[in-house]
Amino acid sequence: MGGILGKKKGKKESVLGGGGPNKGAGPEGKKTDGMPIKITSPDGDTKNDGKNDSKDTGAVSAYAFWEKNGRGTMKKPKKLTKRQMHAAETIKATMKATLGGGDLRETVKLPSGEDKKEWIAVNTVHFYNAASMIYGTISEDCTDHKEDCKVMSAGKKHEYLWQDGVQYKKPTKMSAPEYIDKLLTWAGEQIADPLLFPVEPGAKFPHGFMKQVKVIYKRLFRVYGHIYHVHFDKIKSLGANAHLNTCFKHFVYFIKEFNLVKDQDLEPLQKLIDKFFNKKPSNPAK
Repeated sequence: MGGILGKKKGKKESVLGGGGPNKGAGPEGKKTDGMPIKITSPDGDTKNDGKNDSKDTGAVSAYAFWEKNGRGTMKKPKKLTKRQMHAAETIKATMKATLGGGDLRETVKLPSGEDKKEWIAVNTVHFYNAASMIYGTISEDCTDHKEDCKVMSAGKKHEYLWQDGVQYKKPTKMSAPEYIDKLLTWAGEQIADPLLFPVEPGAKFPHGFMKQVKVIYKRLFRVYGHIYHVHFDKIKSLGANAHLNTCFKHFVYFIKEFNLVKDQDLEPLQKLIDKFFNKKPSNPAK
């Protein structure tokens, strides 16, 4: 398996660019025993003190790394609508501040004068594209034949079942690559749905926007959970752990700022998240 850092063929697309199809979708399933887990990869193990594993980089540098060095995205990047462009420029401008030692947490806060749902919508496009691109760099390492990828999981204590309310009406067990493919396809369809993510200027967001967008973020978190628990060694072999940490940190700051994912759903990476917020490790779940 070579060439993971090979140059992409064809035209490069920005993390904030692209386009895609549209279909409806529904709820989903998850199985977990609720027990605390030990995070080995991002926090080090007995052979590695992990001192460098939680380091990060500037946001602009991190996202540029995935664009330049990734094999490509798993799904075609989503394009921004004209109404989202202003908010996108704000994201880019605030990210640049991190290159000079700025606080990444400032990039997620709702800018003065911006509509909250519009801000969440444009960031959702960004985080979707980023997750798809990051997973694309290790997708060759995530196969049905790899022992830790035979089921979709984020550590031994958290296993996820797929349900979309359409093709899979009941929680269904599947491999990690199949699950993530369906997850990214489903999320892309939600983002491309003009009834959920309005396209026309002045069109209002539906009443169910926040409820559905929270499901998107909860599922995108699972992609990070699987990567950290199963493929972090591959990430480190690419020299990309600091870039991964930056992108995940940005993601976590955003979901915390707007309460998009419940704490219980963050358990697979809670120890790493606590480091981001300089907190002592959370108490084990009862």
